[in-house]
Amino acid sequence: MTKLFLLICIGISLNSLAQSLPKAPISKKGTKTLSLTPDQWTFNEGKVTFVDYEGKRAMNLTQNSGLVVPKDIVFKDGTIEFDVVPLATAFLQAIYFHRKDNKEQEIVYLRTPRIGKKLSNEGIQYCPYIDGVNMWDMYHEYQGPALLKVDEWNHIKLVISGMRLQVFFNYSPDAALDIPKLEGNLREGSIAFEGASYLANIQLKPGEVDGVGPLEGLDLTRHDANYLRKWAVTPPQDLPDGRELSARTLPAPELFNDSITAERRGLINLTRKYGASTNRRVVWLRTKVLAQEAVTTNLQLGFSDEAWIFLNYQLVHVDKNLYQGNMRKYPDGRISIQNSTAKLSLNQGENDLLIGVANDFYGWGLMARLESTNKVLETDRVAPVVGLAGDIARLDLAPYVGTYASKELPFKLIFSRKDQVLLVQFTGQEPVSLLTSGNHTFIHAPYSIAFVFNPATRTVALKQGPDTKEFSKE
Repeated sequence: MTKLFLLICIGISLNSLAQSLPKAPISKKGTKTLSLTPDQWTFNEGKVTFVDYEGKRAMNLTQNSGLVVPKDIVFKDGTIEFDVVPLATAFLQAIYFHRKDNKEQEIVYLRTPRIGKKLSNEGIQYCPYIDGVNMWDMYHEYQGPALLKVDEWNHIKLVISGMRLQVFFNYSPDAALDIPKLEGNLREGSIAFEGASYLANIQLKPGEVDGVGPLEGLDLTRHDANYLRKWAVTPPQDLPDGRELSARTLPAPELFNDSITAERRGLINLTRKYGASTNRRVVWLRTKVLAQEAVTTNLQLGFSDEAWIFLNYQLVHVDKNLYQGNMRKYPDGRISIQNSTAKLSLNQGENDLLIGVANDFYGWGLMARLESTNKVLETDRVAPVVGLAGDIARLDLAPYVGTYASKELPFKLIFSRKDQVLLVQFTGQEPVSLLTSGNHTFIHAPYSIAFVFNPATRTVALKQGPDTKEFSKE
């Protein structure tokens, strides 16, 4: 399904103009009324007219107008207010701020078909653009009803103060949106408008924040110890359409040479770290969970767009949250800790938790929370994972190479190496590669086999489930 389909669904036009950051910032207090004349704006020819409309001097944006940008404006903190007639023919009516270009900006927009519906939470939304990605599906909490009127004049006011944003309609003292933290990468920039509408009385009031403090608001999840907030992470890899992840496609441990920490709401923001996905890509995230004894818990999961969960190298859960494929998780394809639940049967001691997250559609992210931490001693054990990735490059595999025999079993184990990968060959079979797990341990994930070496005694223990067999080096 094409991106054009989503433009109809969520009303986000991609016909925008790339603009470099203007060089004449508004730096002093005092109201600045923007002139509604063609020479003061940059716009697509034939998409904007300047007219008198119902008693006001107005700027008329047509359908698919693209971004309409005032010249020589840089705005940071203060108030932006304007009169607007959202036209019924529009998909959206939007204002952008803190805008550098099409890749880095923030947006507040009306979904015009939802205007006036008091039970429609999709009427108005705030979100950032990160590397050109509209992050609407990462911030479903940042939307609400838009109790305005279509085809009539309305008044909208934005108050921007440091990390905070409030939006007001028609001089109401109550905010229609109260955003506790602006999520864009920039704190100042140009402004712009988009969407079929009439605009009038556009005013900028730098420094006037109506008492709104600059510090970000409270994140209630910050005090919730059940969230998994720290992960070792691999670089993105292409994942062709139709290909799935399995125990045979697990990433090499040496790829986990970086880490990532959750933002507000426990969000692992992969778009912010890796940028836009122009094709289907996958990132692997790994952490360790330490349990006092064997215990079962549920992993609450939010993800966009696809997730594969492996516990101790075994696939335990697969799920899809595909907006464009009619496989949308609640709430309507947006990321939320309510998207999915996976059962985790933890072993006593250290458990390896590995999640693959694929994306090719707007925001890319993950949220993970243990429903219960009963008998769980520690989470977010990332340092050993990243440390192992560095150790593998220096690991000497020579002590493990050789042929090992058992007094109990009729076959032998032949270990060899290829670069920094250890391979094992059972008698009469082809060699298979092993994953390095640390502490002289190597894993063959498809069959849940662990090989634990003791170089001092020249032995290796083959462990599969509860069974252990010892082999000695010839």
